Amino acid sequence: MVPPRVQPLIVGRGAAGMALRHALALYPDAVAPAAWHPREAPLSVPSDPERALIVVASPHALHTPRLREAAERGYRFAICEKPAAVDLSQVEALAGLPMATWICHGYRLLWGPQELRRAVADGRFGTLVSIEGRYWQSSATRASGGDSWKDTPALSGAYDVLLDLATHWVDLVTCLCGRLPDATSVRRWFVNAGAPHRETHVHVTMQFGDLVSFGSVSKTVHGAGNMLEVALVGERASARWSFERPDVIVWGSGGSCSTQVRSERELPARPAPFHGLGWMEGYGRLVGEVVARMQGRGETAAATLESHLALLRMLIDAAER
Repeated sequence: MVPPRVQPLIVGRGAAGMALRHALALYPDAVAPAAWHPREAPLSVPSDPERALIVVASPHALHTPRLREAAERGYRFAICEKPAAVDLSQVEALAGLPMATWICHGYRLLWGPQELRRAVADGRFGTLVSIEGRYWQSSATRASGGDSWKDTPALSGAYDVLLDLATHWVDLVTCLCGRLPDATSVRRWFVNAGAPHRETHVHVTMQFGDLVSFGSVSKTVHGAGNMLEVALVGERASARWSFERPDVIVWGSGGSCSTQVRSERELPARPAPFHGLGWMEGYGRLVGEVVARMQGRGETAAATLESHLALLRMLIDAAER
């Protein structure tokens, strides 16, 4: 018997809301057409909590109150754009939320990071020394074209790059390592900032025992597009992967390099190799795994609210120190 289709309700009509709407539409047999919900309007009690999915993609500081409201109305499943909270009081307000909630950290679900995670677990690197990389964009170097909700702390919170981009980097590294770091430090810069609270460049250093991770995360690198790159350095091998070449991993051993290329095809979210969906692949795979979980099929590798809140505590604590 085919289970009833999931009924999604999306809060937020910005870029993230539209991307999630398109991702949901990749699964027409399992997901009904998404409905939009006005940002200011209260939620109603879902008619079928087992099939209702609340999708939160509003301005960052509004995520926590909307998730709490959804749980109070009886929703049991949610997808939330990152960050789910913008300060420690919101983090604590979401602790123990009685609703299965997944966070839009799509990079960890791409083929390259999943292959690297398996390689780490299988011991291919031997002793890992470092995980380093960068996540660079250029949005702060360009004119905004008008007022942005990110210029208003009541909507954006007190951070920009730290919670908007660095959460992706930290989620990716902790996913590869399989645990939280023992210590974290953060340094922030505000060059080209659109508002006084909006840092534009961040360095994040994390220690996992003897392994050290360093990430440069920025919105102010002139000429950058969506430049996410990660390099793993180990005793036996090294490996490099980038979002701009998502179906390739470059391996190093001794003085030689080899290239691993994705060969499998998993429609609809992951098409044939070198016919990638870019941003949409992460959203598509997240939605597909969440829908399968709602229908009682399989597990999901998507980031949970619990793991995300741990990262937010860590980053905000480090920034405030």
